[in-house]
Amino acid sequence: MPITELNHYLLVAKNLERTKKFYQKVLGLQLSDERPDFGFPGYWLKAGGDICVHLASQAPNRIRDQFLLKKHPQGTRGSGSVDHIAFLAKKPDEVRKRIQKHGIEMHYRSFPESKLFQIFLKDPDDVTIELNFLGEVIDEKAWRGKGSASAVTLSKSRGRRTAARLQN
Repeated sequence: MPITELNHYLLVAKNLERTKKFYQKVLGLQLSDERPDFGFPGYWLKAGGDICVHLASQAPNRIRDQFLLKKHPQGTRGSGSVDHIAFLAKKPDEVRKRIQKHGIEMHYRSFPESKLFQIFLKDPDDVTIELNFLGEVIDEKAWRGKGSASAVTLSKSRGRRTAARLQN
């Protein structure tokens, strides 16, 4: 599979502000202003100019749970606070075929305005694996019903909010 590098991981924090301060003050990460409006609170943090840590709050949030494809109950401890691990990848059609060959359910998201395409799947321990294809715009019709459980396309709407279009 054409995985090129680790991209980021997402922590679902019990106290979002406290966790952000820890990563900034203790580890020296810098706050990024590149995070889109996903409809739920969170932060992206950089190390050496590259975004490597995403933070979201553990507080109940319907939009976050829909976006992350799972509910994060309050009080999650240990490895349950790691939501997903993201890799950069290439050749989305080839990756899809490999995932289908192994009978794994996948979900995908398309950000056509940002030229970003993503595939999500679960490892055997229920950790979400996110594959980011930078610079990719897919033909949604060609992907519809091709081994994915659901798909979301995010596009800018009027104002500053992002619109999500869920497809099955």
